Amino acid sequence: MDATKSASDTAAPQAAKASRYRWVILAVCWLAYTLVYLNRTAWSVVAVDASHSIGLSVAQLGIFATAMSIGYVVTNIPGGIVADLIGGRLAVGISLVLAGMLTFAFGTVHNLGVGIAIQVLIGLVSGADVASFTKLLSRWFPPRERGTAFGLYITATAFGSVLANASIPALMARLDWNGVYYLFGVLTVVVGVVCWVLLRNDPPVSPGSAETTEPGGRLGFAAMLKNRNLLSLAAAGLGMQWATLGFLAWGNSLMVKSLGLSAGRAALVMVVVSTTAIGVKPLVGFLSDRLRGTRKAHLMILSGYFAVILVVFGLVRDYSVLLILAPLLGLGVYGYTVLTNSTVPQYADPRFVGGAFGLANTAWQLGGVFAPVAVGAVFSATGSLFLAFGVLAIGPLLGVLLLIPIREREAVSP
Repeated sequence: MDATKSASDTAAPQAAKASRYRWVILAVCWLAYTLVYLNRTAWSVVAVDASHSIGLSVAQLGIFATAMSIGYVVTNIPGGIVADLIGGRLAVGISLVLAGMLTFAFGTVHNLGVGIAIQVLIGLVSGADVASFTKLLSRWFPPRERGTAFGLYITATAFGSVLANASIPALMARLDWNGVYYLFGVLTVVVGVVCWVLLRNDPPVSPGSAETTEPGGRLGFAAMLKNRNLLSLAAAGLGMQWATLGFLAWGNSLMVKSLGLSAGRAALVMVVVSTTAIGVKPLVGFLSDRLRGTRKAHLMILSGYFAVILVVFGLVRDYSVLLILAPLLGLGVYGYTVLTNSTVPQYADPRFVGGAFGLANTAWQLGGVFAPVAVGAVFSATGSLFLAFGVLAIGPLLGVLLLIPIREREAVSP
């Protein structure tokens, strides 16, 4: 009896200590995701300088970003399934090390065809990274903390973009664009090794559930396609991403061409919108963990708000009012992403969170494929800022409707 009591007495402190390691998991995932976004943003910063040595025309500047996006979308689902089979720790380690080696190789490129091929390969090997992060965070953080955890984690996208724009011009003055890719390639490999050393697939004690977590087993893909909640979330997220990615692709040009703003003034509005994400994402996640109601209800409110603020923004013609509205638009553009990402593990089979996220993320990324084309067609035909923003608003409005079929129990605030 004494031995039993002794084992019980020591188990509690060990569990508490292990539980605190979830913040190390979050920090490492955030660091890795920041570097992933830094790499994805790098081309937009170096493109003009690099185009001279590669021999690109102005029309070809975006071709490398498109090539990587194609590879990334293609491997979202396979990458997520790989994370389920071998575990998030190994999947993200392999993904980052391979991506780092290919990033380094891209610095040697002086040929368009080779550059496209390498960027496609970078996209292909990166398909497992975000799914792996999602799987790891869902394993280490209980449902009542996932909003907060994902809200902090997703700030990596904003930090990565800001860091790229702040650091790369200075680096290019010393290293040229090739040197930037050499440096980022080495950093990516190093962070991949750090992930391998510090990440753990599962906590010693399950964070609030009795989920089965062993890698392997059935892939569960057929079950995903029958999961009404997951499919509804994927479809609704596509509508929301339609508006976000369409706005990010066209926002500057719409304000310049329709309102006659200078490129600098339009850029300032976009900076305010994007900077809002750093504060908005953790706030939304924190509140979602503490407010009554389901994630579905919270998402419907944010998606409806997003549609309304887009319409309002499209009606404004005064620059000072645009600046005032920019943070409010930032809440719409970025706020829902915390909930869509953190809700996937709630709707998925715990063993197959990686594949489920890959399925959902594939749908979401399609918004970025089709929205810019639709907005461009409408604006070219009408020249109307309001109609262009109206096309964007259709996405989150449909998102509200597509969330209706979801069935979940109401969460009780702690």
